[in-house]
Amino acid sequence: MTDDALCKTITVIPKTTAVGATIGEIDLTQTVTNETVREIHTALMRHGVIFFRDQHLTPKQHADFARPFGRMRIATHTSFEIFEGVPEMSVLINDKDRPPNVNHYHSDGIFRQSPEFASILRAVECPVAGGDTIFIGAAAAYNGLSESMKAYLSNKNAIHNFMKLHGSPKKNRSWEGDGAARMERAQKANPPVIHPLVRIHPVSGRKSLYISESFTMDIEGLPQEESRGLLTFLFRHCALPEYQCRFHWRPGSIAFWDNRATQHYAVADYWPERRLMHRVSIETDELGSGEAWPNAA
Repeated sequence: MTDDALCKTITVIPKTTAVGATIGEIDLTQTVTNETVREIHTALMRHGVIFFRDQHLTPKQHADFARPFGRMRIATHTSFEIFEGVPEMSVLINDKDRPPNVNHYHSDGIFRQSPEFASILRAVECPVAGGDTIFIGAAAAYNGLSESMKAYLSNKNAIHNFMKLHGSPKKNRSWEGDGAARMERAQKANPPVIHPLVRIHPVSGRKSLYISESFTMDIEGLPQEESRGLLTFLFRHCALPEYQCRFHWRPGSIAFWDNRATQHYAVADYWPERRLMHRVSIETDELGSGEAWPNAA
């Protein structure tokens, strides 16, 4: 099945009906034309996350590919290293001494007042087996709720806290040595924030559940027991396979996802093998609304 009737420069093959598509007939080491950038953006808006294979980019080429889509976020040295000479690039390393420790579904930047629009992750080194990433279509998850639940959630806001994950025992190594000062700065820079629990995508117009098991603490205005119970239900609901696709990494694979439309989960099943990834983040959607969330709380 293809989904490229309107595409002249790329092919688009959906992975599932809920989320994800593979982009073909493109070499990202070459100059990407404005027409191709627009077609890639259209595919991203339609599918939430798009995948590329066999793209052996330099870190600079990786960042340069991202630039036409919006303003880049300068990476900060907290949990991840920064690639020297490419200030927008985070280096994600897991190996025997640094086991993977984020086994939650999450949306990047949800703990910020102005979350980033998109993330582009490229595999540099992969384990022999394991290390896949699961993506959730947040609109599909919302559509799967009952009408009464949709009505109940329509005016609810959620509280998101950077420290729900980064203050947990599984993140202890981030606070070791010099890391303690970096994490304290990150904590001060990211106080708890409030966002609508259901958000309208500014480009597609689709409603989505905007939650993150890593960072969503409570639902504003509800007793804590009721809030935590409802969030537990929503987290489990989003994890249903009907709303997901799963991506197996190879060196040179790229995943480009819209944080407004997806959640993701890095499967931590490869320790003690090594997994090395490069990631850049895009703050604003310049080809869409011009902002990440123009209807932000």
